[in-house]
Amino acid sequence: MTHLTDIFADCKYLYLDRLFEPTENQLTMRILEARGNGPIPPSLLDAEPLKPLKEHLGDAKTIEHCAGCRIFEITWTSYVGYSVLNESFALPEPETSIRIGHLFVEYTSSTYLDYLKQASWACADYPGPYRHWAALCLNHIVDVASVDEPTVAVSISSENESVQQGNFNVQIHRS
Repeated sequence: MTHLTDIFADCKYLYLDRLFEPTENQLTMRILEARGNGPIPPSLLDAEPLKPLKEHLGDAKTIEHCAGCRIFEITWTSYVGYSVLNESFALPEPETSIRIGHLFVEYTSSTYLDYLKQASWACADYPGPYRHWAALCLNHIVDVASVDEPTVAVSISSENESVQQGNFNVQIHRS
């Protein structure tokens, strides 16, 4: 692995499961890998009132976190700022932004960094040069700016493990 974002290189889809501060001014997010899994349940298809859409959905697959998918726990020991956007309202970074990665991205130049330069007094002198990471999930876009590179713990979801999104009591089995 040459870069932290490479851990996510073969992920097709990500879901944000949770985002919290384990201690003051630390940040942890748990991201679930997802994949095209199986057909859409008949009950959902039957509920669709538009016939043309229902026909297209009949060939579609669900995108789900399931056994064998990875669970990423990403922690920053400190941060300058973070934000969460509903993915439906997020604008993409312009082509002029400098980035590494695809669904988990590190930016050294971005509109979010530009925003923080205007909205805070954080700078290269204090707390030090900071970078922007973004988790581009199906359900949320999370932007984090920090001097510290995050740590990433990876585990694999097993068949006997019930991972429910947003459930803070789910045990994570480290491999």
